[in-house]
Amino acid sequence: LASLRESEAQFRAMFESSAMGVVILDLEKLTVQYNQIARQLLDNSDKPDTLNDPYEFIHIRYREHEREQFTELMKGLRDSYTCDRCYHHPGEEEIWSHVTISTVRDIQGEVRYIVAMMENVTEQKKDQQRLLESEARFQAIFNNVAVGVAVMTLERRPMSFNSATERIIGYSADELRDTDPRLLAVPEDREIDVDLFNNLIEGKRNSYVMERRYRHKDGRIFWARVNYSLVRDLDGKPDYLVVIIEDIDEQKRAAERMAEQEADYLLMLQERVQERTKELEDANLQMQKEIEQRTRIENELAEKAAEEAVTADRTRLARDLHDAVTQTLFSASLTAEVLPDLWDMDVDEAKKSTEELRQLTRGALAEMRTLLLELRPAALTQTRLSDLIKQLCEAFIGRSRLPITLSIDGDRELPPEVQVAVYRIAQESLNNVFKYARATQVNVSLFLFAGGLRFEVCDNGIGFDMTVSKPTSLGMRIMRERAEAIGADFHVSSTPGSGTCVEVTWNANPNMKLRVL
Repeated sequence: LASLRESEAQFRAMFESSAMGVVILDLEKLTVQYNQIARQLLDNSDKPDTLNDPYEFIHIRYREHEREQFTELMKGLRDSYTCDRCYHHPGEEEIWSHVTISTVRDIQGEVRYIVAMMENVTEQKKDQQRLLESEARFQAIFNNVAVGVAVMTLERRPMSFNSATERIIGYSADELRDTDPRLLAVPEDREIDVDLFNNLIEGKRNSYVMERRYRHKDGRIFWARVNYSLVRDLDGKPDYLVVIIEDIDEQKRAAERMAEQEADYLLMLQERVQERTKELEDANLQMQKEIEQRTRIENELAEKAAEEAVTADRTRLARDLHDAVTQTLFSASLTAEVLPDLWDMDVDEAKKSTEELRQLTRGALAEMRTLLLELRPAALTQTRLSDLIKQLCEAFIGRSRLPITLSIDGDRELPPEVQVAVYRIAQESLNNVFKYARATQVNVSLFLFAGGLRFEVCDNGIGFDMTVSKPTSLGMRIMRERAEAIGADFHVSSTPGSGTCVEVTWNANPNMKLRVL
């Protein structure tokens, strides 16, 4: 009796502390025992402990579904059966339970008890549901994606295709079940990925992409881009392959057509360049001929211009000799002829004539030297500016018979262009005095300093109105341009009846203001 009690105590402890729900039906007494886990799992935790009918042991919700199996259990035709049940608790998530209903027989073999073992499999059911949903999504993508997708073994044997793959290659998965799809490629392209594929199935890489030509079931050849990806098992070992195939035939054909068009365009461009080069060569040849002809004409014109310049210069010199030197010498000759008679008549007057004769001969000599300078322009830069100015003044005296007051102060070397410009301005100024001024006195001054020079020609002639354009304005403009060319200041002052002054100031350092005291 003690052993029996101990056994019952052990059973009761196991019954109550079991991790699974346990429900026991005593068929003689129609009483039901529940452990704590069972009461938590059942959708009706307030079920009675005493039944009126053994079939009440099965909840009415599941009774119709399990009637046949439970009846066989009651009759002893089976020892157990299993099923999955979904229990609903108000306000809570549904709970799934895996139920095993078994019989316990007495010594005579009659069914004495019915035991239901209940295991909470809610999480497994959720995992199964998520797996089913994931498989459904994958299957939807697999079937509806625009590119071809195939699952293949590591031996490159197709396991399944989607419809896009069948459309691209023309074959179904059943037709290629035992065929290496690589054999669909044209022979020249079959071996292009051998090393890549071997590295893939050996697990040395996870994927690769390549392009090659395949033969469609209808016989046409097309280009495809194939992406092989490796799928590993839970241990990280290569398991199977997922292959994505994309028909790129139109792209390839378009690229080939574009390449052909580019080649044709390049050829046309080369031909056009050759034609244009030939045109340019012809144009250059024609231009060269024209340049040679123009050069020849220019040389002829230059020779002619030189000849004309020489002739014009000779004419000008002849005119200057006639206008200046010849007239001066003629006057000197007349004075010399009358000088003996005049000496007998009036000694004082003869002395004046002798002085005039001296001035005439000095003026003629100065005019001749000036003309020689014109014949040798280099002499203008080889002679000191002060000597040039003296020579101009002596020539002016010989021509005009007007007295000149000449003042020269200082000495320095000047840049050639500055010396020539000042000399020409002085020459033009004195010519203007001789032609237009009607003066009785002329003052010429030249001041040379380390910082520059100042040249001035003033007369007491009739002057002119500087606001009115005069015929002499051309000469004035030429003098101004000569001064500006060397960076000198040029100033003309004149009023009617008060004479005219021409002033040129040149500063060797333009950044310093020249001061002349």
